[in-house]
Amino acid sequence: MNKNKKLILVYCLLTISMILWGTSFVWSKIGLTYYNSITVVFFRLLVSTIVMIPVLIVTKKFRFPTKKHLPLFLLLALFEPFLYFIGETTGLSYVEPSMASVIISVIPLFTPFVAFYFLKEKITILNVLGITISISGIVVLVFGKDMSLQISMIGLGLLFLAVIAANGYSVMIKKIPDQYSILNIIFWQNILGMLYFAPLLLIFSRKDLFVTGFVEEAFWAIVSLGFFASTIAFLFFMYGLKFMSITKVNVFTNVIPIFTIIVSYLFLGEEIGSRKILGIFIVIIGVVVSQLKYRLFNRKRLVASK
Repeated sequence: MNKNKKLILVYCLLTISMILWGTSFVWSKIGLTYYNSITVVFFRLLVSTIVMIPVLIVTKKFRFPTKKHLPLFLLLALFEPFLYFIGETTGLSYVEPSMASVIISVIPLFTPFVAFYFLKEKITILNVLGITISISGIVVLVFGKDMSLQISMIGLGLLFLAVIAANGYSVMIKKIPDQYSILNIIFWQNILGMLYFAPLLLIFSRKDLFVTGFVEEAFWAIVSLGFFASTIAFLFFMYGLKFMSITKVNVFTNVIPIFTIIVSYLFLGEEIGSRKILGIFIVIIGVVVSQLKYRLFNRKRLVASK
């Protein structure tokens, strides 16, 4: 596959990931209607793990992390799914899905600096400009007409924990050796994530497990989270990380609120006013600007080769 076709494939897979993750905020909100965040996340990871087992067996991609690489996997799972989902899913208990997705979309604001410090990736003017434009769109969405904050401070703090964890995860995934397949990495981050969450499940989820019991609507929401958001979306996202810098890949998370707002409107009845439309438009402009350098660079290289 030539580089242009591979780039198109990566862009398509990343877009699908963002659609699934955008929808995941709605699925999580449905699950949180009946269960607490620990229960939702634990069984989300369990579903994903069950899905991954036959895939790994059929593809013969299964392998245990070596003793040397186990600390890398432990740190990877600590950042995500453990810390990330504590922040994101618990934060959703305090804010609407659309607003939660907007906060999560600021992940790229910190990514260039994290990548520069840990991975020595360059920070470009267009990276900063694109991110700045996107963040201005997020501000339009988060603040009211009188510039008052429209969401809970507790929810905001939890969601920013998820933002920090996501950047830590992006750095750690770059450090995992290529000898481990994407499928294998997803499987082990789920297994280790469940081990991290298990003590919290025993402490905080007794009522969910023994009193609330089975709720069909929540069950299908959690299954959707496990299959689509924690398996398919992660698979496509990590494929993108193999071929693009974490700065460029994480900028795609800016479009997550677009899909969340649309799905929330269709299934949860959230209103889409002119302010949200303006914010969405600004976010899209920021994503486009952040990608310009890559395209211009490829065009110059093509001309030079002729």
